[in-house]
Amino acid sequence: MPPPRDVFVEVLGFDVPPSHRARWGPVITAAKRWGTRGLGPLQRWVLERQLRFDARLRALIQQPERTLPERVRTELAALADPRPVGAGWKLPSVPGLEAQRTWNLAVVALLSSAGWPLRTEGASEALDALEARCDVLAREPRAAGLPLWRELWRRQVAFNHATVRLLRHILGAARPAVLLPAPEGYTREALAREAHEVRAATAALARLEHRPRISLVTPAWETPVDVLRACVASVRAQVYPHWELCIVDDGSRSPAVADTLRELAAGDARIRFERLDSNQGIARATNAALALATGEYVGFLDHDDLLAPHALAEVALRLGEVPDADVVYSDEDKVDARGLRFAPYLKPALSPELLRAVNYVCHFLVVRAPLLREVGGIRPGFEGAQDHDLLLRLMERTQRFEHIPHVLYHWRTLPGSTATDASAKPAASEAGRRAVAEHLARMGEGASAETVAPGLYRVRHPLAGRPRVSVLLSEEPTEAELAALLAFTDDLDVEVCIPVPSAGSSGAGSTLRVGVDASATPGARANRLLREARGELILALEAGTLPTGPGWLRELASQASRPGVGVAGARIVSPHGTVLEAGLRFDAQGRVLRPFMGMPDPTLNAFGGSHWPRDVRALSSRCAMLRREVLESLGGWDAAFTSDEARGVDLCLRAGEAGLRVLYAPHARLVRTRSRDGTPVSAHDADRLREAWLRAGRSDPSGHPRLEFVQAL
Repeated sequence: MPPPRDVFVEVLGFDVPPSHRARWGPVITAAKRWGTRGLGPLQRWVLERQLRFDARLRALIQQPERTLPERVRTELAALADPRPVGAGWKLPSVPGLEAQRTWNLAVVALLSSAGWPLRTEGASEALDALEARCDVLAREPRAAGLPLWRELWRRQVAFNHATVRLLRHILGAARPAVLLPAPEGYTREALAREAHEVRAATAALARLEHRPRISLVTPAWETPVDVLRACVASVRAQVYPHWELCIVDDGSRSPAVADTLRELAAGDARIRFERLDSNQGIARATNAALALATGEYVGFLDHDDLLAPHALAEVALRLGEVPDADVVYSDEDKVDARGLRFAPYLKPALSPELLRAVNYVCHFLVVRAPLLREVGGIRPGFEGAQDHDLLLRLMERTQRFEHIPHVLYHWRTLPGSTATDASAKPAASEAGRRAVAEHLARMGEGASAETVAPGLYRVRHPLAGRPRVSVLLSEEPTEAELAALLAFTDDLDVEVCIPVPSAGSSGAGSTLRVGVDASATPGARANRLLREARGELILALEAGTLPTGPGWLRELASQASRPGVGVAGARIVSPHGTVLEAGLRFDAQGRVLRPFMGMPDPTLNAFGGSHWPRDVRALSSRCAMLRREVLESLGGWDAAFTSDEARGVDLCLRAGEAGLRVLYAPHARLVRTRSRDGTPVSAHDADRLREAWLRAGRSDPSGHPRLEFVQAL
């Protein structure tokens, strides 16, 4: 995705929309345009020096090379004072000029810091402070009553804001960009798809032999009556009839809730209702509903949400296909007050790594009833994250999770709900962190959990001792690249193995130069380096791919050192902050795809977040770490592949066949500073990868059947 467009628009000029007043509209519009034309000469005079600064800034940040700090100091700093000069004196009295000068100097200070664009610690705080200064008239009391001054500065202020947004992407401090289809278009597409799925599910039910009863448990509290009726109506509209709805009023103050539920229960024997004398909280109310359930399986339905008409049918059909499944979950979307659907979330199969980071399973969730009771149902004390806590406890008991790749649940957005804003309930986020921390303690992994954002957690795994890490570069680095790489070794024992076109090997300090055949394939070169390397951990790294700050190497080392993990790979971005690699996946034909590629980092879309850790099928060799023992047990890299991506994917597929996990570790973030994209995957490599994919089971648990929808975002 390109940088924000308004960084590159013309700052001079005025935007005068036509007036909407019916009678005086043309007159008002003409007056505004006349007034702004009169401002033109003043605007050019006031912003003359600022325009030079803007032009130079644009040129520099379009190509944020490693020489940027020096160029900023020599070329940009001299232009930072925008105050007009006349007869040897400057005019400080024009509103906004002094504030713009302060903003310019802050930009110069940020861009001239050592290590750009790699040293990004503290970038978020610096950019927050810079963004707070973008509106240069905000602190000008004398400009408050002068709208013409605001018109004069309007485009420059927009330029300031756009510059900050671009720098956030470059420095990896961007707020997640949500890239989703418009509600109107998505609703039409979703309704058409749902109608087709309902017909198919209804036809398939006729062939279903075992038809289990599914109990839906729903705690209700102070639910608007129309919303409550819609929720129950979505259950009664199910094409699968073998259900019961166990709904508990958690001591609502409004008698309308209980009255409505009694009425609904009287009209359908499958609805079971109970009212608690006082408000007990969502956990105890859910357990009270669970006590009413008699079904073989239990599904969770919130009191203000909606089920798709074929939700229970799809669950029953999947249980017919996989009768030993313990947990079944589906895709979901959201629905607003107008009935428009939006924000689809198309989920992967069970990913323990992802479930620890975020409750991606969420809705619609169905659990085998005996197992649900065995783990103790819903635990009080985790309100707001009680379902996340439940899923973690279930995952400790079983790995038999089944994902249904259909949107079967519509999460209603209401003011104050987490469907509308995850930060609306900060206590829920802390409850989720505690749930993850307690899960880690029960698993005995010695890891800790911390909150990254509302509902998103980072798990830090311990790293025993100070292991030696051998970094196997794909080709010889420049001196600047080598220095940048060695600047962030996280106090680990690091040796950098560099391929050189000569015979023999030579070492000096933390570098080891290994002679390789210039005509050798990437895999052959890497295997040659491996034979000379002495590290317990092996990092395959593309030359020119450099860390953005400390912590990256320790993160990869701690992940790769975990029992059962085969390969751990990093998040790689461009100098402009767009995603280059966030794990790899396969489509239905066995072709390799790059999720989130070209999007601003971090990004949220229907597939999740580019900054979410998860189990993946494959990684390239641009930045991938393994234990030496794992790499040697797999026989090293296949020298027959002619590209770094292909040899890395093949190695990951073989690791998966050996029962090892492949992890995407986005908290290790690197930037690729070289412009070229490396050797493309040849037809020969693609054919061999497809053969390996077929051997590995023709599936990708991290993918989704609707990849064309995700890739189109």
